[in-house]
Amino acid sequence: MPISAQTTVGIKDRVPKSIAPWFDGPSLLEYLDSMQTLERKVNAPFMMPIAAKYRDMGTMIEGKIESGVIKKGASYVMMPNRETIGIAALYGETEDEIQAATCGDQVRIRIRGVEEEDIMPGFVLCSPKRPVHCVLAFEAQIVLLELKSILSAGFNCVLHVHSATEEVTFSALLHKLEKGTGRKSKKPPGFATKGMSIIARLEVTGGAGSICVERFEDYPQLGRFTLRDQVCHYPSSHHKIDNVVLNTPRVKPSLSAKSPSCSQTRQHQPLKPVGKTVSLHPPVAESGGVFSIMG
Repeated sequence: MPISAQTTVGIKDRVPKSIAPWFDGPSLLEYLDSMQTLERKVNAPFMMPIAAKYRDMGTMIEGKIESGVIKKGASYVMMPNRETIGIAALYGETEDEIQAATCGDQVRIRIRGVEEEDIMPGFVLCSPKRPVHCVLAFEAQIVLLELKSILSAGFNCVLHVHSATEEVTFSALLHKLEKGTGRKSKKPPGFATKGMSIIARLEVTGGAGSICVERFEDYPQLGRFTLRDQVCHYPSSHHKIDNVVLNTPRVKPSLSAKSPSCSQTRQHQPLKPVGKTVSLHPPVAESGGVFSIMG
């Protein structure tokens, strides 16, 4: 898009053919006006990953609201510890106290019902009517951007999703996705290499034992994550969550090596099992009893 800030050519009015005969597109302002606005889930259940915590005349937390609306004086649930939280004060990006905030806002909240030491980054404040899913394992669509060797079942890495960081293990490779079409392979691949797209099942092996996530199509910011291996400092792949397994007993993979430690992994109390496997979508073939929630 040819533009000139000094002469304002191409800013408001389209570039004349005498100046750029090869360009037949809109002006900068026309292009910006035609862009679609982001879909804000204002009417969806409230969810806010906790990015930071501190003490200031009580327990304070910070985060960005990913869906819904939060109001001062209302009660919410903090996952995964399932504590009932009261909102004592609510602040926006300024120091002024506000009565409510909506999806997309960065807020600071003074809460009641939990102590600072019981909160960890990666916890999610959510509506009691629709708590965020806490999972032990999930399936994801994975694009391998950088990988020094090969990836197979038993591969250990560090997962970053919203404000959470946990160690995970590839418990199974389920499908290989064809380039261009995205068609799934009928047989699971034995391994994956750099540049491949796969669907794999991952299991949380860090100290938390579970993690708060949602399927990508429902809450993109809670269903999009990055994996990093244990030795490099660059992202090894980008993913979106396909399937989750909720509140099921831990199944240890048969690995010859133990999961390596990670200094970034947080240690807090594991989630107690509270129910059975929950179906979030019709099942897919060869999913091993896990229900598909493709994003």
